[in-house]
Amino acid sequence: MAQQISVEDAFPTFQKRCRELFEENLILRAQVDVLERQLGEAQQGAGEPVPGGPELAVQHPYEEAERV
Repeated sequence: MAQQISVEDAFPTFQKRCRELFEENLILRAQVDVLERQLGEAQQGAGEPVPGGPELAVQHPYEEAERV
């Protein structure tokens, strides 16, 4: 049942899917940044300390892995 295709034939599909996943990941990261900022603003407005401070929302957890 497992049909094999050449790497050359599969590569365009692989590229397309990688691009789609990259774009989806960026959108999700942007949504997280917005939600973290809104949470920080809400906590500051309520007089609660923001864990990690304001710089927490701008740190990207995968930054080190992307450099490798």
